[in-house]
Amino acid sequence: MVVLTANGWLLAACSMAAMAQASPLQSVLQKNLPTLIDREPAQYGRFLHLTDIHLDDYYQEGATIKSYCHRVPKKKKKKRKTALAGHWGAPGTECDAAPAMVYHSIEAIANEWRDKIDFIVWTGDNARHDTEPGKIRRSGWEILQYNVRMTEFLQQHFRRSSDNSSIPLVPCLGNNDVHPHNMLAGPMVRPGTRDLVDDNLQLIIYRNFWLGLIPDSQHDAFRRGGYFAVDVARGIRVLSLNTLYFFDSNTAVGNCMDEGQPGWDHVDWMRSQLEQARADDVKVYLMGHVPPSERTFKPDCLDIYTRLSVEYRDIIQGHFYGHANADHFQLLSTDSLSGHDDDPWMETRKRDEIVSISESPNRLAERLRDQYKQLAHKGGNDDNLVVVHVAPPLLPLYNPTFRVNEYNKDHDSPQFGMWTKYTQWYVDVAVWNEAYDNGNTSKPVFQQEYATDTAYDMTDLSAKSWIQLARQLTERTAAARSLWTLYLTNMVVQQDASLDEDLFLLD
Repeated sequence: MVVLTANGWLLAACSMAAMAQASPLQSVLQKNLPTLIDREPAQYGRFLHLTDIHLDDYYQEGATIKSYCHRVPKKKKKKRKTALAGHWGAPGTECDAAPAMVYHSIEAIANEWRDKIDFIVWTGDNARHDTEPGKIRRSGWEILQYNVRMTEFLQQHFRRSSDNSSIPLVPCLGNNDVHPHNMLAGPMVRPGTRDLVDDNLQLIIYRNFWLGLIPDSQHDAFRRGGYFAVDVARGIRVLSLNTLYFFDSNTAVGNCMDEGQPGWDHVDWMRSQLEQARADDVKVYLMGHVPPSERTFKPDCLDIYTRLSVEYRDIIQGHFYGHANADHFQLLSTDSLSGHDDDPWMETRKRDEIVSISESPNRLAERLRDQYKQLAHKGGNDDNLVVVHVAPPLLPLYNPTFRVNEYNKDHDSPQFGMWTKYTQWYVDVAVWNEAYDNGNTSKPVFQQEYATDTAYDMTDLSAKSWIQLARQLTERTAAARSLWTLYLTNMVVQQDASLDEDLFLLD
């Protein structure tokens, strides 16, 4: 299997080289666009988080939901019982993102925010899901095309108005950005031989068209393992992690405590980067695609990640992830690391992962409430807790969203770099689809969904503040019940009809 995968991606690389002159999509492969800071720009104290775009070229307006929005019905019915795919998307379904909405969203976000932010964290999964392998099988070449186009489109639009300079854009690999799905090996067999090569061909290709996004000093690290560090603003460093080497569903690699395995090398790199950041007196944001949890990470990878996060909590200001397609935060504890054997959700997850693009929001809500009660109320030392944040997707699984984060930009403050607030923005796609059907071709406008200071009364977004919110969410009071209802509604981006009513009444 590994040899076939290598051959497939090698063929893609060769095809790209041959087509570079003919296809404008490949122009990004030949550019080394400067995204690193050549001079001292204004520091706004804000950054954007985009995740899980899942662009689908096969999406068709008017297609059936049963076909994952890929095929229009053969016969027109006077009264159809089920809805069809809308022009701007199909929220509440397992259809992927309509190209019209994706391109409009990026343009709209860039037009509003490009002169107000310092950098962008972009946490993976740009290709459509492989929802119909028997009819429209997703190939490695198709995955690559989606990622090249999204890279180029983001770079074109997120440039400063004043001087056309690029805004630091920090990408990472998602589990749908590699082929086969979830699988990313370490050193691979050279096609036609039994010789091992040091680099994964998929990583070589990604490094080529992300060349301008990765510092020169980090090229070898990315080529070897798909991770890198980058200074995105004065005093702020982002570590872009390759969570596929920690991902329990990636059976192509071993564990993080197995010397010589990609996971081993990754955590060793992560430790050295955190130590260097401490020596450089900079603050760190960790980002990746798959969020660390007992449901997702290999047990020893989760153990090491959690312990490193606690050890370097003086410099780590936040953990930013996607993948789960729901707006929430999770708690990790060094006091309760137990591996997957004690997780009752594991078998269900493995089964659901085959047929669904996300965990059931009902099950997620129950799991989070149990976690908050156990760790925030009954846990030991709060300093042993790590708070992981999962942003909802641009994909309209519920409604398309993006997040604008704020941090303390005062270099003279002891709280410099602290994550202080975020504002969540969304589009109510159903409203705009209906308007389009009635002849209103105006493009959707993003509206504020909530902000952490007003919705949750948070003065900052430190780990201690999130742990306090977890306690408030699970108290047995009328105020806590109201807060829990708000939290659930935000979790599914105002699509609370997707949740069971009983979830709002949990003790």
